Amino acid sequence: MNYLHTILESYHLGKTKTIEVVPGLPDDSIDECLSRLIRTRLPSTDRLLMHKFGNARQRGLLAARRGDLMVAEKTFGAARFLLELNKLSTEGSLLYLSFLEQAESYLDYRRGDFEQARNRIYHALAVDVTLEEEHEYDILLLHRIQLVHNLVRIDARCMNLERAIELACQILGYLQGKLEVLPIPGNWGYERVLRQRQEFVGAMFAQVTSEVALILAGKNPQAVRDLLAVASTNLRLQINGNCHLRANAWLLIKQAFASNNIALFLKRVSQFLSEGCADTPLLWYATVIDLIVVCEELDLPDSELFTQEVARDAASWEHLPQKFSSLLGVHPKTEAA
Repeated sequence: MNYLHTILESYHLGKTKTIEVVPGLPDDSIDECLSRLIRTRLPSTDRLLMHKFGNARQRGLLAARRGDLMVAEKTFGAARFLLELNKLSTEGSLLYLSFLEQAESYLDYRRGDFEQARNRIYHALAVDVTLEEEHEYDILLLHRIQLVHNLVRIDARCMNLERAIELACQILGYLQGKLEVLPIPGNWGYERVLRQRQEFVGAMFAQVTSEVALILAGKNPQAVRDLLAVASTNLRLQINGNCHLRANAWLLIKQAFASNNIALFLKRVSQFLSEGCADTPLLWYATVIDLIVVCEELDLPDSELFTQEVARDAASWEHLPQKFSSLLGVHPKTEAA
């Protein structure tokens, strides 16, 4: 049976499809919903000051992403000056502090000061809980989940892969309603998820699934099986549900890969690749990488030609993470942050 021929057709079909923007109007993003809420709740003086000093926070974050750590530190210092002025309302100060702590935790992460990065994240989490419970910012639950996602990234960077995968899968289980709470300080009752817009929950589910893909990329089936076993044993997490169809489809592909069920893996891969990147490009790229691993292990005819074709194509792929480009031996046009 010529598995590779069928898969190649799916790959050629899928790679011509562009990355999709998540459906919805421009003002339907989480950030826009939060901005609208802020406009209705905070006085104009708070909004003006937060906008002025918030620009410094954004510049600091961009500098940290570029690796300009000294510039980032200086810029964050300018951003923190607003809190020292003590001119914001209590509510405004809490909002400003939460997002500043998150941004500065990324600078700590880039420096390798993971303990300080975690401390900032936990501080931001506590601030968000106060905003949710005392100031009716229900939407900040999604920000809290993003902060926990950042803890997953820190664990992965520290090579605590079992802990990273376990926490990531706990987030997925929580978003699907399989877990009532997360093992992080704060109130997590699942009714809080039910108050969120379903498309936002789905987008968060896809984001965390993409993090799992990054962690597992390039690992052989046995290593993947061992890591996923940590989650499934401890959580009894079933990889199914409808939080995000593409993300769930990828999880099922990874499940087949880990169990070494080649026929099922190739069947699921063919369908997934033919649909293109859609709104989850990292999952599409990760699937291609796993396919290369399987083709090499099976020594399928023309597998080397396929690998070479992917390497040529990948040089122009958008939002290709550095880890993926290294596995493929290419320099991406646009690297994911």
